[in-house]
Amino acid sequence: MNHPPTADSARITEIFSSLQGEGIRLGERHIFVRFEECHIHCAYCDELHKIGREMTRTEAFDEILRLEKAEGPHTYVSFTGGEPLMYLSFIKPLARELRKAGLKIYLETNGILVPALAEMIEECDLIAMDMKPPSVTGERNFDAEHRQFLEIARQKETFVKIILSKEVQEAEFIAELSIVRDVAPEVPVVLVPLSADVEGHEDPELMQRLQALQRLGSKYVRSVRIVPRFHKILKIK
Repeated sequence: MNHPPTADSARITEIFSSLQGEGIRLGERHIFVRFEECHIHCAYCDELHKIGREMTRTEAFDEILRLEKAEGPHTYVSFTGGEPLMYLSFIKPLARELRKAGLKIYLETNGILVPALAEMIEECDLIAMDMKPPSVTGERNFDAEHRQFLEIARQKETFVKIILSKEVQEAEFIAELSIVRDVAPEVPVVLVPLSADVEGHEDPELMQRLQALQRLGSKYVRSVRIVPRFHKILKIK
């Protein structure tokens, strides 16, 4: 890690108020705390080269409360990135302070860092957990980590998010849905369309593919939804 966090400081790209653009809390107003680094590099990631700045925990806490007062109320404070669980030493005490102040914590994570989640779980209110198909991300297979991660995450409200392009392999998709079926079949699964040329929902071929995968996925878990990226449609953060 280029800039390891401490309990008192971390590299944060931005803190802002906006509408949640993905998942089951689509359209709610959240405060987003975006951390700089991630330990994997998905081919589609648009956050890789954003540079953060060092912020103290007090500065982050004060800015979040300022936004809550100025632009709230907000449903959640969303820790996102980058990968927020890389910043465990910082986000755990920050989350505890925010929850004492009456705010709720939404953890958006790549669903890989199992020991960090085990330490953080009690400070989370909702977990947005990615599953990473290698044919889409260009990374290795993380199914073993995803299984262990979901076993812990299901203690709190959780949903799984799978970003899918036309390159996705059906066998990978089935393997990931099988993990949800075996570990936490009650957890909703959100399919997010990603296209190389246009925003995912504007690609008819991709959307036809996702409809087929949604029907297939519904044979494995109770709730499979196609949810385009709302913030891209509205052209907001």
